[in-house]
Amino acid sequence: MRAAAVQSRLDAATAAAEDGRVSFHPERPWKGVYLDWLENIRPWCISRQLWWGHQLPVWYRGDETYVGVEAPDGDGWERDPDVLDTWFSSGLWPFATLGWPSETPQLKSFYPTDVNSTARDIIFLWVARMVMFGIELTGEVPFSDVNIHSVIQAPDGRRMSKSLGTGIDPLDLIADHGADALRFGLLAMSSAQDVRFNEERVKQGRDLANKLWNASRLILLRVADVSPSTESTVVEDRWIVSRLEHLTRRVTEQFDGFRFSNAALDLYGAFWSELCDWYLELAKPRLYEEDNEQVSAVLLWTLDRTLRLLHPVMPFVTEEIWSLMPGERGLLAAGDWPTPDESKFDEAAEADVERLIDTITGVRRFRDDLAAKPSAQLRGRFTTAGDEWMTGHLGRLARVEVIDGDADGQILATVSGRLQLLPTADFDVDEAQRQLAAKREFLTAEIERAEKKLANQRFVERAPADVVDDERRKLDDYRESLKSLG
Repeated sequence: MRAAAVQSRLDAATAAAEDGRVSFHPERPWKGVYLDWLENIRPWCISRQLWWGHQLPVWYRGDETYVGVEAPDGDGWERDPDVLDTWFSSGLWPFATLGWPSETPQLKSFYPTDVNSTARDIIFLWVARMVMFGIELTGEVPFSDVNIHSVIQAPDGRRMSKSLGTGIDPLDLIADHGADALRFGLLAMSSAQDVRFNEERVKQGRDLANKLWNASRLILLRVADVSPSTESTVVEDRWIVSRLEHLTRRVTEQFDGFRFSNAALDLYGAFWSELCDWYLELAKPRLYEEDNEQVSAVLLWTLDRTLRLLHPVMPFVTEEIWSLMPGERGLLAAGDWPTPDESKFDEAAEADVERLIDTITGVRRFRDDLAAKPSAQLRGRFTTAGDEWMTGHLGRLARVEVIDGDADGQILATVSGRLQLLPTADFDVDEAQRQLAAKREFLTAEIERAEKKLANQRFVERAPADVVDDERRKLDDYRESLKSLG
């Protein structure tokens, strides 16, 4: 009878994972670890000699043994001094902390919960017991999702340990880089597998916090007294709104799927590159104009959306900036998570600005290839119709004077298939061609060297994986650079 009762509890906990009431993230291999333990369960010692815990409900009198919360009638019964193992107490945690077995308001409000986040080594010690106890004692699973997070190892791959001297004090990292930086770094490092601690990720978080503060300061010191809005006819405004709506959808899916590293790095890339490197630079001239209401409204909406998306990753700096935003606002932590508005997806604006970015990047690469001075001026003409709106941006961000009419004389280069670069006093045709030829020769030689190295099976098999990967990245970069030279 007892064996049948135990099996029914195991079956209930198994069914909870198989029918989806409890989901593991990532599902493979951790759902299998959970099920394997339940299907191949073995007896374990429940008695521990600890100073705390639930005392065993076992009573002795001579050769007699009695199991119960209270001693049976009669004198001479002594209770076993040992306690149940830690995981018995921990298995009761989701509901025992809320006043169970009484029907408290806390139990009614907070049980069952949504997510349990833990490491792989206690899936069967803790997670399975919580599910079994929850179903048995409350009739409900204690949570719907189990996130199995990384175990952070020391930088050399050993476990973090005081005795080994491999531990890292988080307070030291916070003192050096800030709490938000550490939070970002740990999220960016997170994986379905164990990972080595990488302080560079924490430094990346510190740089992101500084960049966010400076960009927010630029916006808040210059914007007009307007309400945030996405309404604009200007192409770069429509572009950033569309990009942020797409980012909102992606990051929401990543958070919902417990892909925290993807979310943190996606937010980093979008904020740093699309918002700061491009949109702020494109919008700056209008921001500094006296009549800047339209761009101010879009910038305030952009900042609002960015702070909401970044808040789970960097709660402190985003909350502080949020408090400086115009208008009456409560805590950002209590604010609504944004919902992507697909009506704001703008393929035309995205295509236009991508062409602009591609063209500016091509001109900058051309200047770098020739080691041109930052002040060196270029001339150019469009070879395709409809790109004239880029003229002002090219002048400011690439130092190109766009002219009308046919090219007069030789052409230095054609960028992105749409902009012919023409000689000026700063750019001599013959010297430019000589330098470009030398760059092509260098890149061709490096490509041949890298291809030969990677074709060597002994190198690929014996060299450290990161060295081989670095060589492959170099080869891709060399090929891309040679392609850009035409």
